[in-house]
Amino acid sequence: MSALETKQKLEEIISVLPESTLKAVIDFARYLRDKEEAEDLLGMQISSKAYLDWLSPGNDIYDEVFKDEIE
Repeated sequence: MSALETKQKLEEIISVLPESTLKAVIDFARYLRDKEEAEDLLGMQISSKAYLDWLSPGNDIYDEVFKDEIE
C-alpha cells in the first residue's frame, strides 16, 4: 500500500469517528511521532564520539568511583 493509499484509508476511517475518539487518535499519533523522535535522538547520542569515549577503557576509573552506587 502506498503512502497516499494509506493516508486515504486513514481519512476514511477517521471521517466517521466521534470527536472524543478523534482526540484519542491524535494523542496516539503524537505518541508514535514522539517515540520515533526519541529513538532517533537516542541513536545519535549513543553513537556520538563523547559517549563512545565515555565507554572506552580509558574511562574505567569511573567504574571504580561509582562502584558502590551501581550495586
